[in-house]
Order: sequence, then C-alpha cells, then structure tokens
Amino acid sequence: MGNGGVSVTVDGRSATVTFHRPPENVLDRETVVALESRLREVARRRDVRLVALAARGEDFCNGTEVHPPADARCEALFAAWHSLVRFLLTCEVPTCALVQGRAFGTGAELALACDFIFAETTATFGFPEIHRGSFPPVAAVLLERRTGRTKAADLILCGAAMTAEAAERRGLVNALVNPGDLIEALDTMRTRLETLSASSLRLAKRALNQGCTGDLLAALSAVERTFSRELMKTEDAMEGAKASLEGRPPVWTDR
Repeated sequence: MGNGGVSVTVDGRSATVTFHRPPENVLDRETVVALESRLREVARRRDVRLVALAARGEDFCNGTEVHPPADARCEALFAAWHSLVRFLLTCEVPTCALVQGRAFGTGAELALACDFIFAETTATFGFPEIHRGSFPPVAAVLLERRTGRTKAADLILCGAAMTAEAAERRGLVNALVNPGDLIEALDTMRTRLETLSASSLRLAKRALNQGCTGDLLAALSAVERTFSRELMKTEDAMEGAKASLEGRPPVWTDR
C-alpha cells in the first residue's frame, strides 16, 4: 500500500487509485494529500483515458476526522480536502468513483467531485453534518447540480440519507451493480473509452466543465468562505465537534 494508505494500479489506458484507512475509510490529512498526489501522478499520463477512485473495505468513505474548529489540524485538513476537490473538478481526465457501503459526508462529496459514480445496490449516500452543527461545503455547491434543489435540500438541511437506488433515480449515480461487481462495471466503462482519443477526451471534459451553468469554482470559493470564516467560528460548530468527539448528543445554543 502506498503513502497515506493510497495505491495506484494502471491497467492499459486506465488507472485506479485506491485508498484504505480502516475501519471505515475516514480520511485524515495524510490520506487526502496522498490521494491528490497519486491522482495528479496518473492524470499526467497522456495515454490515460479514465481514472477510477476506489476504496478497500466495507465502506467507500465515512467522512473525515473530526477536530475542534479552532484546532490547527482542522484547518490543515480543510485546506488539503478542498485542494483535492478542486483538482478533481478541474482534472482533464474523466474520473469515476466506485462506491460500496457508506459514502457519508466528505465520502459522498468525494464521489460527487467525479464525473461518473458507479455504486453497489447496497450503498448509501448521506450528509450528516447538520447533526453536528455544520454543513457540507462541497455538496452545497455540487449536489443540486446532480439531484435538483428539492433532494439537495432534504439531504443537506435535514441530514437525510439516500439509498443507491434512489441516488440513481435522482441522477446522482450513473450505474447500479450487484455487490462485488464494481470492477465489472469499471471494465465496461474502460471498454467504452479505450478506443477514443485521449486528447479529445481531455478537451471534451474541459468543454463540459466550461459549459456548466454558473462559475462552479467561484461558487465553491464563496461557500468555503462562509464555512471557514463564519460557520467554524460559531459556538454550535464547536459544540457539535466536541459532542462528536465525546460520543454524546450536542447541546445547541443557536449561536
């Protein structure tokens, strides 16, 4: 296993970046930095037509480590995480997330930042941040673009979860597969892309990004500022993190 629990496998004209941080693949800063490093490494290969993001274990990713908002570790993880997301959003190579088990919080955001999402029928997507006095900054920008305003509001404002079948119906997931069949789904996508021009794929993806309604990165920057400059300084954000670390229900002050 590579640095930060991240490894890379190159198979012909595609590459798979796999991370593993047992037991629930909760990301820390080291893993996030390693993910971006390895993704950049494979994206530089001019012959690569698809980069898949996969995780070992029962869950795809059950979020990131929780630290108190004022903790320097929180700020470092936040910066590394949004650097990774920005790279995925601007990466010229098509990307695909292979999701099993839970994809919660930043785990779901990680999948959202990819072009394609393949999920096992037993997978679950959710954003529980509101229950900790927080919200998911990346999903606040990306989710509505995938699922529509109504479902995005339900997931983000209520902290609801969504089954893989529901995610497919809402347009979040591209393909559903039986448990254990994610690699077969990836092979199908590889076959679809391997005969295409790598340079044309990169330009087509750039055009797709440019054609998105609104300035996605500008919107993400605005949400990031709200998150880091306002939310992270509230009493309830601090209480939510503290309660999570102490394993107890939070007590809100609404401040």
